[in-house]
Amino acid sequence: MLTISQNQQDNVVIFVIDGRVDSEGAMKMEETLYHVVKDGQFHLVLDLSQTNYMNSAGLRTLADVLTQCREQGGDLKLAAPNPKILRVLQIIGFDKFFNVYENLDEAVQD
Repeated sequence: MLTISQNQQDNVVIFVIDGRVDSEGAMKMEETLYHVVKDGQFHLVLDLSQTNYMNSAGLRTLADVLTQCREQGGDLKLAAPNPKILRVLQIIGFDKFFNVYENLDEAVQD
């Protein structure tokens, strides 16, 4: 089961993604992120330290939201992915497009 918590620090919206981003989780993550983008928030950070799995639907959502944020002068930053998630991001080349940080504080401050 996936839980997503949200808070804000200055103009950055921070999401903690806790659990598995499988088909059901990807839909939940998509709804949550799109809702914030529709509300005009384009500076987002995802804390992936508690994310232990992400399927292709979740990865597609990340790419779509990144594109929308950057089109509006914002960004979608990824913080503290565990080694398995980081390896997947590297294999598919997402580490070339996303700003990936070792911890949440670095992602928020940058």
